[in-house]
Amino acid sequence: MSLDNQLEKFYNYISSEKGYSPNTLDSYSNDLKLLSNHLEKNNKYSWEKISLKDINEYFESIKNQTKSTQKRKYASIKSFFKFLEFDNHVESNILEKIRTPKVGSPIPKPLSINEIEKIIEFEDKNLEEYTNTCIFILMYAAGLRVSEVISIKIGEIDIEKQSVRVTGKGNKQRVLPIYKNASERIGLYIKDIRPNLSKNKNYSSPLFVRKNSKNITRQYVWKKLKQRVMNVGINKNVTPHMIRHSFATHLLQGGASIRHVQEFLGHSSIESTQIYTKIPNEKLIQDYNVAHPRGNK
Repeated sequence: MSLDNQLEKFYNYISSEKGYSPNTLDSYSNDLKLLSNHLEKNNKYSWEKISLKDINEYFESIKNQTKSTQKRKYASIKSFFKFLEFDNHVESNILEKIRTPKVGSPIPKPLSINEIEKIIEFEDKNLEEYTNTCIFILMYAAGLRVSEVISIKIGEIDIEKQSVRVTGKGNKQRVLPIYKNASERIGLYIKDIRPNLSKNKNYSSPLFVRKNSKNITRQYVWKKLKQRVMNVGINKNVTPHMIRHSFATHLLQGGASIRHVQEFLGHSSIESTQIYTKIPNEKLIQDYNVAHPRGNK
């Protein structure tokens, strides 16, 4: 089908030339496949013949989906039509002047410092649990995404300098500090634990592995964090991204500048980081209750 041909070219473009992450590629692929299925059901088989009316009808058909999902689909489709224009497959981008619907960003829910400590100070009874603890420690020490922490290579961690080199979205790299205790724990993992899991120890090998050199996946980290949270008695639906949220929140509450937190998180825009300033600061609330004449009434 003609629709599929152009989609395939677009996927190759954003993968090889734009360097989009596998997660982004999956999202774009799913969004655009659903659109092309809708169009083909309506006997539309050529992108150059697709009108804005066709696109609007598609979004009318998915109006019951969440606003955040619709926003992502708008972005995917708009990016694709921009590519079609760039590739001279269409004369003009019919979505060029269409604004992506705005969706208020939800305020992330951070864990308390005490809850984080329960997760990373868990008594490790075997090699797997020690590995999992080191993953959680590094995520909190450097504010990492799951995709970032499982992609770190042995050569990208510097125990002496207490730092880690991370490849984030768009293949952008950043070197991040990690606190002393985290560096020491990971150093012990590399020296005493990892050799029991994998004989491959060259610098380009994954830092974190399972038994018999099996790769650690995003799903694995989700599952093991759920188990850890249950084992330490935290009654919350904790996700790996909440550790990253907690890192950012705790830094800001500790006095770090929002610009530095932006660099740590790898946000291209400070607007993405500013959401953390909307989280109630416990110290600020305490000061308010002490200072306000009716604060303790």
